[in-house]
Amino acid sequence: MASQLPLNITLNDNISFANYLPGPNQVVYEVIHQFIEGGGETYLYLWGGIGTGKSHLLQAICQYAAQHNQLPGYIPLQQCIAIATDPAMLEGMEQLDFVCLDDIEAICGMDAWEQKLFQLFNILKEHSVPLIITGNVPPNELNLTLNDLVSRLNWGGVFQLQSLEDEDKIQALQKHAKTRGLNLPDSITHYLVSHCSRDMQTLIEWLQKIDYASLAMKRKITLPFVRDLLKNAAPPLSIDRRRR
Repeated sequence: MASQLPLNITLNDNISFANYLPGPNQVVYEVIHQFIEGGGETYLYLWGGIGTGKSHLLQAICQYAAQHNQLPGYIPLQQCIAIATDPAMLEGMEQLDFVCLDDIEAICGMDAWEQKLFQLFNILKEHSVPLIITGNVPPNELNLTLNDLVSRLNWGGVFQLQSLEDEDKIQALQKHAKTRGLNLPDSITHYLVSHCSRDMQTLIEWLQKIDYASLAMKRKITLPFVRDLLKNAAPPLSIDRRRR
């Protein structure tokens, strides 16, 4: 699967549908499952703020597709344009079974990228390859200069992802902890939600930092240990800022 991803970008093995908590996004979650099982829309656009789970869902789709002997493509546009200035990397995607484009806002105002994405839309439609795109705002509010691309982005289902409530965030953290082989008591997950930035991206980054610190220090993860980490450490820099 990794060979199908551009620029040696690989998926995060700790991200899957198993540790995704839909919360207020249950309807969107069901639409996505219809999408990957070949029912409903062949194109979807998901939008929402940081920490609403956009990247999580795209990577979960790719993990699911790979597990079912399909070839997915995950393209985090913000990361890609920082590495490569040539949008030609979007060529050949019609050979895949699923194409997932993350952070479309990253290419707004970049004429070559907008044109190439417009062409990709048409090619994927011609080859009946499902496409799902995420952005931080609805299609009509993106600062795109190519009107035809805006029109394409409105072709299929457009859905907003909502942030989780605190209790849902606690459950989501527990799911992520179990994926990493951690069994965190409720006191720790409650403490993280109460004392960290409350978007899921930051909370998961802290969970990863706690896991690494406990291994490095050979310390058991306890509430005093977590308190010390949060008190003495700067907010964690994301190892993978694509997880949203």
